[in-house]
Amino acid sequence: MTTTSPDYPKLEQHRQALLQQLAGLRELRRGSLTDQFLLVKHADGSVVKRGPYPLLTRKQANKTVSLRLTDPQLVPRYRQQIQAMREFEGVVDQLVRLGEQLGDLALARVVQKKTPGGTRASRRGASAGRRAGRPADA
Repeated sequence: MTTTSPDYPKLEQHRQALLQQLAGLRELRRGSLTDQFLLVKHADGSVVKRGPYPLLTRKQANKTVSLRLTDPQLVPRYRQQIQAMREFEGVVDQLVRLGEQLGDLALARVVQKKTPGGTRASRRGASAGRRAGRPADA
């Protein structure tokens, strides 16, 4: 679709770049990583702080679900996946905003095509001869 706006090609080029960026995102994971610490009370009454234990938390069906990650070597991979998900959400947000701008330009083009003033009929249903000021039986 072409339009008269000089912004349209630039916006379309930006849209294509965002789509390419989306295509490059592979491993996505919702949630966030936090460190969990536990306070352990011994028989002698002393309290010891244990941890940190990496904890993945995310929302599922309006509840927070947590999963303790037992393999510390996987924590960097989880972090990368979570970061990729945040990037995905940012790119999608940009695509939506860009799509709205492109939609506004397309609507502006449709409005420009309409002729101002309508058909110049003085009343509804008037025939062409009567609009020109001729009598009805002419």
